[in-house]
Amino acid sequence: MNKFMIKSLDSYNEKSFEMVTGLKKEENNKIIYEYKSKLGDCKISFCDNKVFIQRENNGIKNVIEVDLDNMTEFLYYGEGFEKNFHILGEKITYKQNILEFSYKILDNGEEVNNISITIKEY
Repeated sequence: MNKFMIKSLDSYNEKSFEMVTGLKKEENNKIIYEYKSKLGDCKISFCDNKVFIQRENNGIKNVIEVDLDNMTEFLYYGEGFEKNFHILGEKITYKQNILEFSYKILDNGEEVNNISITIKEY
């Protein structure tokens, strides 16, 4: 098991910082982090210019694809809430066991949030 520091910040200045234990795997040119956090069961996969975020919490699954080359769609599921959004990748870097990425969430072309996430391995 590895230890990860997960840090996030959004455009509403909501900050999250959490130390978690989990697995880091490298397969087929992908780096995969799997861990449990306050957001639920999480799996973050990174390859080239893409990051896939998969979360499951209380039976609700969400998948976000952050792509630097293409705008992507995602269907957000919440408790009693379901809505389509678009994702515009802004930055993805991986160096010295630190993955950093950021993306914008768009609703009908208007930015509704900007998220930055850092995963640091210890």
